[in-house]
Amino acid sequence: MLDPNAAEVPPVVPESLAESGVLAGMDTSVVPHSQPADVGVLYVQYRDLLLHVACRKFRVPDSDAENLMQEVFLAYMQTEARVENTKAWLVAAMCNASRHYWRQQSRTESLPDDISDHSDPVSHGLADHFAVTLTLRKALRYLQPRCRETLYLHYYEGRSAVDVAREMDTTSRYAEKLIHNCLKRVREIYFSITAVKH
Repeated sequence: MLDPNAAEVPPVVPESLAESGVLAGMDTSVVPHSQPADVGVLYVQYRDLLLHVACRKFRVPDSDAENLMQEVFLAYMQTEARVENTKAWLVAAMCNASRHYWRQQSRTESLPDDISDHSDPVSHGLADHFAVTLTLRKALRYLQPRCRETLYLHYYEGRSAVDVAREMDTTSRYAEKLIHNCLKRVREIYFSITAVKH
């Protein structure tokens, strides 16, 4: 079996892929073009070897190794250089791609295996909260304007019954009664909206 580290011909990578870092560290020297036209045949011929290099030598996961191999063949198809030893070029390219893969992986912190069991505490009950808020808004729209204003002053602005009475130019006793009656009415509307109809 060919030693991947002893490739006779340095792989040539198209400038665009070399800049993107997909096959970082590869020699991009170019010599006159002369390579086999049928890449499909080469793909079938060297697929198992390249996957073996990535998975066994570099411990790249199978699914990621397949993606790396696609990149290597894409680079091979786009190269304008003559490749005298195709097998050596592909193996060396796969080695470089695998090394680059692990350099990229080391820059990111992996998520825990049980990530699906965790959720953001802030989001707990968020859907229920929105549902209640929207329903309350709908219920308030059914109230008389005077009731809406009373509940807004008392519950939203935190005004006392005395303040509400002063704001609405009435007595404290009437303001207390108004707050009580309006709250009762909005509850009735809310439960009417949320009632399950058969």
